[in-house]
Amino acid sequence: MLFHKNKTILYTIAFTLFILASLYGLLIRWNFAFPIMSFPYKNVLQSHSHVAFLGWGYIFVITLISECYLTKIQQKSKLYSYSFVIALLAVCLMLVSFPLGGYKVFSIVLLSVFGLSSYIVSFKLLRFLKGNTFSLKFIKYGIYYYLLSSLATWFLAFVLITQGKSSLYYNTVYFYLHFLYNGFFVFALFGLLFKLFENKQILISTKLQQNFFSYLNIACIPAYVLSVLWSGVSMHFYIVGFIAAILQFISLFFLIKIVKQVWQQLKWNAISKLLFKVLLLAYTLKIIMQICSSIPYFVEKALALKPFLIIGYLHLFTLGFMSAFIFLLLNEFGKIELQSKMSTMGVYLFLLGVLFTEVLLFGQGLLMILGIASIENYNLYVLIVSMIVVLGLSFIYANQLKQLIKKPNILS
Repeated sequence: MLFHKNKTILYTIAFTLFILASLYGLLIRWNFAFPIMSFPYKNVLQSHSHVAFLGWGYIFVITLISECYLTKIQQKSKLYSYSFVIALLAVCLMLVSFPLGGYKVFSIVLLSVFGLSSYIVSFKLLRFLKGNTFSLKFIKYGIYYYLLSSLATWFLAFVLITQGKSSLYYNTVYFYLHFLYNGFFVFALFGLLFKLFENKQILISTKLQQNFFSYLNIACIPAYVLSVLWSGVSMHFYIVGFIAAILQFISLFFLIKIVKQVWQQLKWNAISKLLFKVLLLAYTLKIIMQICSSIPYFVEKALALKPFLIIGYLHLFTLGFMSAFIFLLLNEFGKIELQSKMSTMGVYLFLLGVLFTEVLLFGQGLLMILGIASIENYNLYVLIVSMIVVLGLSFIYANQLKQLIKKPNILS
């Protein structure tokens, strides 16, 4: 149905949701710099995060997986396509439900509808996906980890009712985030990258791919421990977390070797190569931070400086890794046009804004750790660089709409 008739519209919808989520983020930053009376901060934050993860990340990943691997008949499957559309509509409504009502009945119903619909999509995908390629292996495990992460959303309501916002509540939230971030998104995005390599017939050592996958996969479940160290667990948890972080670091070593092997074979334009470098840098920093997070000293500091270090980490992943990865895949699969002057300027502004955002977030945290005077007008500076991020995205988005209006079928 929708996948078959117009593939481009789904990517545009996902991008639209990303733009709206980023505007919510900008509104939050504005409130920090110039406080707004009765501003529903937590409600807007819920909408910002849910729409970014589920609207931008999930919708894009599932759409591209469907297009890359499913036959036209499979894409037309009523149960599959209707379930996906229902999930998409649920995310769209979260733009309104969270800001107006917070995490209450309407939003909970929408999350439940999204969850149930995504289960149908996931199980249908697993049934449709056939083959033994490395890209497919990554994709399948990404879906497995998505299903694992989703268990937390059902348990969360029970914990909230019985224990309130206890440590178990927050550890359940971190369970969801860990397997969504380090499971679903990491595995699915790398799977799509390897699919791109396969389509271009780029030669990669089978052993390197297998080692990269194996170490990353073995580390994924125990790495969740890194998310619960803040809650006063025993030293055994720190040891497990450290081992998991080291396994991830070893997988990074094999990823770097793969990149060296494919780099000379890549016939990408300058923008794609820049995005590739940025996402690899962000991914490397993410793993280094996870190693640091297994050390008690850094756990204590990260908890005390959550508005800077933890938020910086989340944005490093979401913007520096996930979003840069998505733009790379959109560009190389021909779903978005990034070579025009407007789009190129947009990419540079977006990446520049992300860089300055990370410098400010981690810089402020580091200054506080060292006991040095913090950055004056910090919230104003973060607001300004957030505006740069949104401006960059707006340039890319405007050019995408221009291309669709000018030549509606150019990217389909």
